[in-house]
Amino acid sequence: MAQNFNCPNCGATNEYSGVGDTVRCSYCGMDVHPPAEMVNRATIARVSSNAKILIVVFVVVVFVLPLCLTMGGTLLGILGSMIGIIAGILGALVALFTGR
Repeated sequence: MAQNFNCPNCGATNEYSGVGDTVRCSYCGMDVHPPAEMVNRATIARVSSNAKILIVVFVVVVFVLPLCLTMGGTLLGILGSMIGIIAGILGALVALFTGR
């Protein structure tokens, strides 16, 4: 979620997207630091989002996979479980590296 702040050099309004710790002022071109509280809130939101994904992956690997292997027992069930786990892990990695 983008937030606005004023450039300390020229006073122009700039938009902070929540990524990185500097923003180039759209008016004067100076690299400025958004307010620390704004950067901290964005970092916390990004980390908590990644943590939720990792918790889901953990639950799938620790609880769902053994249950599927025990209950399904067939090669098709095992294959389906493995595909589901791989898809979950890939989804978590994509989210982790893209910040979504």
